[in-house]
Amino acid sequence: MTRVLPAICALALVLALSARAAPARATSALNRPEDPVVITGADVPALQGVAPGEIVGFRYTGGWQQIPVQVDERFAQTFSAIYNNVAPPASSTNITGLVYADPNTFTGADPNPAFDVDDELAFMAKDAGGAAGSLTGPAHTIAGSGVQLTINDPLDPGAGGIVYPFRQDGTLDPGAGQSYVTYNFNLLSGAYKTTYNIFDGPNPENSTITTPYYTHRFGDRWDDDILKITAGAATGADILDRHKALFAPGNCVRSEDTFDNGDSSGYRGEGAFIANKSGPVRAIRSFVGANSGPNTERDQIFYAQRQDIITDLRVHAIPSIMDFFDYSAAASGMVYRNDLNTGGVTIDGVPDSPAPGPIRWEMVTGAQGSLVMSGINSTNIAGFNYTSYYLDSASPSTAQCTGDSSAYGSSGVYVNQAIPCTDPGLGCTSTLTTRRTMYYEAPGETVAGAQALDAGARAPLTVSAQPFAPASVGGIAEAPSVVGLAGGGGMRAWWPAALAAIVVATLIAAVAARRAGRR
Repeated sequence: MTRVLPAICALALVLALSARAAPARATSALNRPEDPVVITGADVPALQGVAPGEIVGFRYTGGWQQIPVQVDERFAQTFSAIYNNVAPPASSTNITGLVYADPNTFTGADPNPAFDVDDELAFMAKDAGGAAGSLTGPAHTIAGSGVQLTINDPLDPGAGGIVYPFRQDGTLDPGAGQSYVTYNFNLLSGAYKTTYNIFDGPNPENSTITTPYYTHRFGDRWDDDILKITAGAATGADILDRHKALFAPGNCVRSEDTFDNGDSSGYRGEGAFIANKSGPVRAIRSFVGANSGPNTERDQIFYAQRQDIITDLRVHAIPSIMDFFDYSAAASGMVYRNDLNTGGVTIDGVPDSPAPGPIRWEMVTGAQGSLVMSGINSTNIAGFNYTSYYLDSASPSTAQCTGDSSAYGSSGVYVNQAIPCTDPGLGCTSTLTTRRTMYYEAPGETVAGAQALDAGARAPLTVSAQPFAPASVGGIAEAPSVVGLAGGGGMRAWWPAALAAIVVATLIAAVAARRAGRR
């Protein structure tokens, strides 16, 4: 007996210590709150074949908590179909691209209605949790359907988080009752399929994107003319005149207006929407058509605090191209910076001369809020190069082409070299795709903050998947807290203590029985 009791006490102490050492709550260590996580069906074979509305997401933080997830279907579609077989001039649209499905446009629904290899599953990094400590899956999910998605930050290998998609029984909302983005596509002529003039513009809109952090307005396909930042204590002033597209400064032959409206030389403003979609995690505005580049495509993807603008230039050879933001007089007082000019210049309508060059990021910040933009160019054009553009003048001598007559802090990227044909509809093989990632922040964003956001835009979060197969299904919203056993916490915290109690009781009973037998 003298040897058995110390062993019992030692075992009980070890198990009790292990119970206290177990974390009461599993959490995510990711610090990328603005950034999404986007995977395809190819990344999660276990979910392929499931109806998109049956896919729900959960995190684990001491108990199961549902998070918003969104499935966006994609498939290979001909641009001819997107144009409703209206043949634009200057190029063949009998080419095929991987596009977002939309039954409300001529793109149409995905022929495969289930979640397949091309479809995307999106959620926010800020919604990740930690490793599940529960022995059961969430209530209303299908046994054996769970997947553990481990999210890693390439910029911080020690940080990570986990999200668990499941197939549900039809009683759950994939958005978890939340909506991070509101997209109101408002075509003034009426319903898209019956009133949109694909052959020639204009096609006026009053479409808005609204989140707690910003508001955008679109007056036509390429006409982005209102931007208000509402993050933190930002004033919410409309700081944008136009998001502009030109061949060169003062060259008005092509612009975002001619893309929409056509021009006096006979080039029509043909174009079509690929998709207009709004879900709990993001909104998607995708379209084609830019005068003699009818296959040029722009996808704008809006998240709560971030916006991605992806432009695939598909056009005959052109002399140059610009993509820049012309701010309004309401942006006066904001400071413009980029990675080549971190000291900054004040936007005030008085000319400045920041050093030009191939910039990586830009930022405007002031009481109106902070806008940080990261730019990435992908191309196979040999010798490709570009520089930056900046003009701050209340009365510029350079023609403004579109918007108002002023240039407050006009800034962006200028590809000041000849660009070969990039239109596959003309049999060309050169490519040029640009990605502008925009972050909407509170007033007072720092250079270090802009550098960190730029780094994140260039290093997307990575994901690895593995099955999650609990013993049973139909879990509870929060794991129980057994204070008497482990001082609180979830199931992971209390089960070692419970096991310790069982072992101790069993051994004591055995010793007692043995002693009784000796008598």
